[in-house]
Amino acid sequence: MHTTLSLSEVVVKEVETLYGSENRSTAVEKTLEEAIHHKKLQSLMNLKGKITIDEVTVKEISEADDEGDD
Repeated sequence: MHTTLSLSEVVVKEVETLYGSENRSTAVEKTLEEAIHHKKLQSLMNLKGKITIDEVTVKEISEADDEGDD
């Protein structure tokens, strides 16, 4: 998918540095994937106290997912 975005050069450079990417599209895509993952995890954690959550299992799943992203 081709999309044109207006992004701050400073922000894009920082993202490229953080993700070790010289390809802007890859850096932005990884950032968006991480933001999605974070939001989903945050939504799940907001259920704490409303449902029983096995935090050890959640952490293991999250770590396994992070390893799969490499």
